[in-house]
Amino acid sequence: MSEEKKENRRQFLTKGLMGGGLFASAVLLLKHGFDFIFPSEAEAKKRKLLVGKVDELKIGEAVEVTYGENDLFLVRSDDGFKVFSAICTHLGCKIKWEGYRNRFYCACHKGIFSANGEVISGPPPRPLDEFEVEVEDNLVYMWMKESNRGLS
Repeated sequence: MSEEKKENRRQFLTKGLMGGGLFASAVLLLKHGFDFIFPSEAEAKKRKLLVGKVDELKIGEAVEVTYGENDLFLVRSDDGFKVFSAICTHLGCKIKWEGYRNRFYCACHKGIFSANGEVISGPPPRPLDEFEVEVEDNLVYMWMKESNRGLS
């Protein structure tokens, strides 16, 4: 009879440990899944990056800047400076600056964007992604959010 009790106790402990492990795994999976689907803005750190000097860029010009895997364009207009992603919002192709036409062009599917990043024609569903810009002491900086998925 004592062997039956030991076996039952052993089975009980095994089932309890397995159940506890499954519960803990489910909680962790749900928490990380929720964080992935709904990332917290507070968790993303902002990073200030130098993109150029004020007097290096004339009004109506754009220069390409690369940070790691992030391709960007710094544009100077009458309104000041803007920084845009160099990635088309249609299918993620890299865009080019056509200075003689004062616009961005995506050769993949003939998407055209204005110097302000707005869609002029083609299939892109929305404007180019734009980043916050700050001018300080004749230097142009941009702010990027840094998260566990890279810069954005």
